[in-house]
Amino acid sequence: MTRERDGAVDEEEASAFLLDLAKALHLAYQPSLLVETRVRRAAKAWGLDVEVFTLQSLAMTQVMSSRGPHVAFERLPFNPHWNLGRAAALLRLADAIAEGRMRLPEARPELDRIVATHAPYPEWLVFAAYGVYGAAVAARVGGAWWEMLVAFFVGLIAGLIHFGTLNSHRVDLQKSFLAAFLGALVALGLTLLLPPFNAVRALFGGVTLLVPAMVVTLGSLELALGAVEAGLPRLMYGLLRFLMLGVGIAAAGTLWRFGGPLPPHFEQHALPPLLTFFVVAVGGGALSVCMSGRPRDVAWIVGGVLLAYGTQVLTKMLLGDRGSPLLSAFVLGVAGLLYGRGRDRMPMTVIMPGMLQLTPGFIGTEAIVALLGAGAEDARLFNVLLVALQLVLGLVFATVVVPPRDLVDRGSPVPPSAGHA
Repeated sequence: MTRERDGAVDEEEASAFLLDLAKALHLAYQPSLLVETRVRRAAKAWGLDVEVFTLQSLAMTQVMSSRGPHVAFERLPFNPHWNLGRAAALLRLADAIAEGRMRLPEARPELDRIVATHAPYPEWLVFAAYGVYGAAVAARVGGAWWEMLVAFFVGLIAGLIHFGTLNSHRVDLQKSFLAAFLGALVALGLTLLLPPFNAVRALFGGVTLLVPAMVVTLGSLELALGAVEAGLPRLMYGLLRFLMLGVGIAAAGTLWRFGGPLPPHFEQHALPPLLTFFVVAVGGGALSVCMSGRPRDVAWIVGGVLLAYGTQVLTKMLLGDRGSPLLSAFVLGVAGLLYGRGRDRMPMTVIMPGMLQLTPGFIGTEAIVALLGAGAEDARLFNVLLVALQLVLGLVFATVVVPPRDLVDRGSPVPPSAGHA
């Protein structure tokens, strides 16, 4: 039972709560600077002086009390699944504490309730959404109907492996390998049954939500904002997951070669632009289910997806591939930060789905497939980091034009997703 006397919180119980809050925010896919800032502001509202330190797999708090510093830490798994609804609830809770609207006796059960809340959609719908979004991504990267069909089935497999094993964080790297291996075998097998199609685009569409391009981008963002100790491990972890996907694809290709050669690289004609735009919009609706977004945010999620896709198409026409990611991320970041200035709104509701349309995952997938002797010969894994850096710079520039609503302690930089929840 929490004890409070004369409005003062129990320091030991408050320390345990702050550590749990940091852990929950970390597992909700928040940048380390945002986690540390929100926990620090919550502690300040309760009259506590706290230092917070988070890494890829560690959260640590040090609460200064009348009896000296109290240090608590916990090793953390890394959850690669986005849950926008839970993230919004956690940020609202942190804001309520920081604004003095919630004390520890109310905050503890609220945090426990948020953490225990299940996804708002039934599992069968989430699995179907993985397939639909995979088909939409295949169209977005230049595929047509057959690529979309294959990507749908590969997406179903990826959804079953990814979403179906969320309770087991220990198999994160293994399921990246398994999904890529089975997905590649399905894509290769369907080349024997269907008319010619581009297996690379179909495969990427199906496994796109397992590609750690957002992890790479988020780690690069933390590096750019000075959180080197947090960004570097996250960046290396993302690259490791890239390699696990590559090993899975390579293993499938090696196994396939025992029965015959790999199918030739087939360049399918893309869908008409307006039809592709519509398919991307449908994929945005499916993505809101995959990311456990709140039903009332579906329109905004779709809007972020279309804004990112449309901006990327226009900037490619004007600047080519070199400058398009930076400008697209800048436009998306400004839009998301403006959206986040509204009450009960979170910038990453727009930014995160939009960034998934810009992330360098397809470049990485092409580079991996190129190692098998198929696909784009000029693909290079280094291009993944170059695109990620452009995306980071675009978001950083957006925070200069539209400062986030929340100001960080002592004027330190704020991640672009650190708006009002």
